[in-house]
Amino acid sequence: PVVASSGSSLKTLGDLGIPLLVQPAPSTFRDVYSQFEQLGVATDNRTGAEEEVAKMKSRLREIVASAPRLKGRPTYYHELDNSYFSVTSETFIGRVYGLVDLRNIADQADGAGTGYPQLSAEYIIQADPDLIFLADAQCCNQTPARVSRRPGWNRIEAVEHDSIVVVGDDVSSRWGPRIVDFLQRVVDALDRLAASR
Repeated sequence: PVVASSGSSLKTLGDLGIPLLVQPAPSTFRDVYSQFEQLGVATDNRTGAEEEVAKMKSRLREIVASAPRLKGRPTYYHELDNSYFSVTSETFIGRVYGLVDLRNIADQADGAGTGYPQLSAEYIIQADPDLIFLADAQCCNQTPARVSRRPGWNRIEAVEHDSIVVVGDDVSSRWGPRIVDFLQRVVDALDRLAASR
């Protein structure tokens, strides 16, 4: 079958008799596991899919258990692009950060309730996040060095303590086994933050 995240532009495939499996972006971990199992059924590999889900669940539990317990809840800013679009805790990406109890600076800025607010540099500087995660290294050529040179950003805790982390555009935006890699990068950043305090 053809697997897609949106079926609107692929409706003609069904008209042509080509099997189409539409799996929209998940909003919960349960959605991720369910979609993985659906894909296993569609590709006649249900057992393999169930084994992969079990492996993912196990690794996520291990990574969460290994995360340092810091005094207070560290704050973070997740950058989708260099125009300061971000995510809230209500998105799937936000839920990954929630596994290790991080506090999202974008939550208070989502007046429209989209889950993807556009912040301003001033807002981010004032919020002073402990960690900055970049999901725009490939799309927008952003690096920790470039972020640290933004006007006024040298006052941000994450910049002062070298806590700017490239999580990868793909790793942080695709559901499936890459979630494990994403969470591991977050916990690695927490380990470094704990060591610096």
